[in-house]
Amino acid sequence: MKSFFTLCGVLALTLAATGCVKFKQAWVINPDGSGKMTMTMGFSEMILQQAPEDPFANLDDPSDMMDQEDNGWVAFTKPEIKTEGGFKYATFVGYFEDINQVTFSGDGGNGDMEDSSYSLADGTFTVTNGMLGQVIATMKEDPSMQDPQMRAMMAPMMEGMEMTETYQVPGEITGAEGYASEGNTASTSLTAEDILAATPPTIDGLDDGELTITFTPGPWPEQDAWNAELAAAKAEWQAIKDSAAVGAGAE
Repeated sequence: MKSFFTLCGVLALTLAATGCVKFKQAWVINPDGSGKMTMTMGFSEMILQQAPEDPFANLDDPSDMMDQEDNGWVAFTKPEIKTEGGFKYATFVGYFEDINQVTFSGDGGNGDMEDSSYSLADGTFTVTNGMLGQVIATMKEDPSMQDPQMRAMMAPMMEGMEMTETYQVPGEITGAEGYASEGNTASTSLTAEDILAATPPTIDGLDDGELTITFTPGPWPEQDAWNAELAAAKAEWQAIKDSAAVGAGAE
């Protein structure tokens, strides 16, 4: 059975065109390349009832997230679950010490998605094969998305659909390739209204599979607070892994 981390990527691609998904990635990148990613994935409760696998079934098992430690991640929080407005949500935070070593393998290496990767150097932050860009590319390749009548038929199913990416970089943003920017934060979103517009959705700057954000590096007054947060997150993550190991040994 695929676990939550794996199914997030797979279902984002397969369900986005049916409006069954709410997805948000919010990244914070610090001057030394450390940072965190907060990910929220919401699935329509109606669709979850029809799904062959429940992505929320194994959230107490950290093994899938432990596999991500090979991809530059150093800690994860336990996913938090809530139900609201006909959607079931799970939110977790992933921590890293060097964004240049991070990849986001949303499909568990099954080939349904390209790995997302990231780089930070000299006032430039680059995202390669970001998840939202891959979703848009998939929609462009879907013949039904080229048909205005089909899009109109899909409108009721797409109600409430929203996918958002946000990047907070360590300095004032000077360019963000089609993403809206304010201060040190760049963001964009894809909604049902975007998909149902006269043409399939697109975001300027993502056609080549890369998002480039340029910025003027600034000071880091929150460094001590961040170091404390990262240390606490790593300790809590170790406790989660230790608890899972004890539970597995008792079986």
